[in-house]
Amino acid sequence: MPERIRRIARRAWRAQWPIYCELILFAVLDLAYEVLRAVVAPGASGVRAAFGHAHSVLSGEQALGLNFESWSQRVTDAVAGGRFVTTWYYTLAYTPLFITFFVGLWFLRKRNYAFVRNWFWIAHGVALIAFWLYPLAPPRLVAAGLIDTTKTALTLGGALDWFQHLRNEYAAMPSLHVGQSFLFALTLFWLCRSWGPWRNLWWIVPVWMAWVVFATANHYVFDAIGGIATVLAALFIVDRVSARDIARPWDPVPTADAIGSLDTDSRDPGGPA
Repeated sequence: MPERIRRIARRAWRAQWPIYCELILFAVLDLAYEVLRAVVAPGASGVRAAFGHAHSVLSGEQALGLNFESWSQRVTDAVAGGRFVTTWYYTLAYTPLFITFFVGLWFLRKRNYAFVRNWFWIAHGVALIAFWLYPLAPPRLVAAGLIDTTKTALTLGGALDWFQHLRNEYAAMPSLHVGQSFLFALTLFWLCRSWGPWRNLWWIVPVWMAWVVFATANHYVFDAIGGIATVLAALFIVDRVSARDIARPWDPVPTADAIGSLDTDSRDPGGPA
C-alpha cells in the first residue's frame, strides 16, 4: 500500500493522469487554501497587530515615496468607468484567470504543466505562512479617504454571502492577485520565445493587476512586492525539489531527437519526484 500511494503521489506531482483527476486536485487544493486562509485569520490581539503592521507599512511606503494607493484610486475614479472596471476585474479575474491559464497550459504545453502547477500551489502555501506570521490590515481599513470599492461586488449581489466567513480580512501580505499574475506573465514570457520582443506584452498583466489592487484599496505597494517575492521563493523551492527531467518553462523546447530521452510519460509513469 505505501508503494502504491507513493506512485500515485509521483503521478500527481508530474500530472501524469487524466484531466478529470487534475480538475479534482485543483478543486481540493483551492478549497484547502480558502479554508486554511480563514483558519490562520488573527484573533483579537492579532487584529491589533494587523493594524499596527498597516501603519508601519504606510510609514515605510511614505518614507520611500511608494504610497501610491490613494493616488491610484483618485486617478481611477477620475476616468469614466474606471471604478467599475477595476472593481469587477478584481472581483472576477482571479479564479477565471488561473483556470484559463492552466487549461491552456494543459492542452498547449503539457510538458511544462506539472512544474508550473506545482510552482503555483507552493506559492499559495508560502503565502499562507505569511498570512499567519504577518497579519496585515488592507488600506481600505486603515488609510483615510480610501473607499472599499469591492465590498459589495465580492458578494455578487448576495450570492456569495455564504463564502464571507472564509474571508480573512487581514491577509493583505502578500498579494497573490499580483503574485499570481506575475507567475503567469513570467511563464508565458519563457514559453513564447518565438514571439520575440512581443512576448514582453505579457508583463502588462501583472502591472495592470497591481494598479487594480491599489485602486480598489485592497493592497499596498509592499503587498505587491511581497506577492512577487512569494512567487520567486516558490520557484526556487519547486526547482530544488523537482527531478531534473521535469521540464522547466525556461528550458528550450527539446528537438525531435531529444524528446525520447526527456519524455517520462511513456517510460515511467511513476518516476522520481
